[in-house]
Amino acid sequence: KFKAKAAGGLIMDVNTGEIVAQVSLPDYDPNSPVDAHKPENINHLAVGVYEMGSTFKAMTTAMALDSGKVSLTSSFDATNALRYGRFKINDYHGQKRVLSVPEIFTHSPNIGTARMALSIGVEGHKAFLRKMGQLERMRTEMPESAMPIVPQHWGELNTMTISFGHGLAVSPLQAVAATAALVNGGNLITPTYLKRTREEAMAHARQVIKPSTSEAMRYVMRLNAERGSARKADVPGYYAGGKTGTSEKG
Repeated sequence: KFKAKAAGGLIMDVNTGEIVAQVSLPDYDPNSPVDAHKPENINHLAVGVYEMGSTFKAMTTAMALDSGKVSLTSSFDATNALRYGRFKINDYHGQKRVLSVPEIFTHSPNIGTARMALSIGVEGHKAFLRKMGQLERMRTEMPESAMPIVPQHWGELNTMTISFGHGLAVSPLQAVAATAALVNGGNLITPTYLKRTREEAMAHARQVIKPSTSEAMRYVMRLNAERGSARKADVPGYYAGGKTGTSEKG
């Protein structure tokens, strides 16, 4: 439908970090290994880095909730565009009103998300994303990986745009690892392509958010599938939840 040049997908066990399945397309023919060097045939999940769009709002929400400054009953004004110098942040499907945190997650307004990030501040935002493994190269058993593209000068405007997934480019694999920590009780686990038990995973895991924050994130993610932007993912028979995002095609 959108004439995409490439696509990728992966399934990870959030409790062990095991990559259950992964695909990156277009792929190369192992009988012609030289094709592996073609730019379009890279592993888009580990080597490709992308602005993750609104899916990054899950991390912004978790950051705000985990700080203790914001709760599920907090609200932020998304009535008017947010101005910063000559820049203006608008919402694609704006609600034009004050929104609660769950409403910000399900309606996905950039304005409300940016205000949430500003309530934490630039340094707190950077520290949270560093803790979540989004500002450095992710290492797995696979030799291929890429450095995220991080702003050289990170000010308030960067925090505003990064809060909704623009201005910071990461690999999908490291974004998935961070998102897994948001729902598994708060444990950041390095992904693995090998068999691993829960005990083995926890021996090297880092607690990055409180269990109560993780519980709140499971709630808003499920709410998003029930009546938010992720309703198409609400498959009968499964207790699905998540956060959708829209990319910009150049």
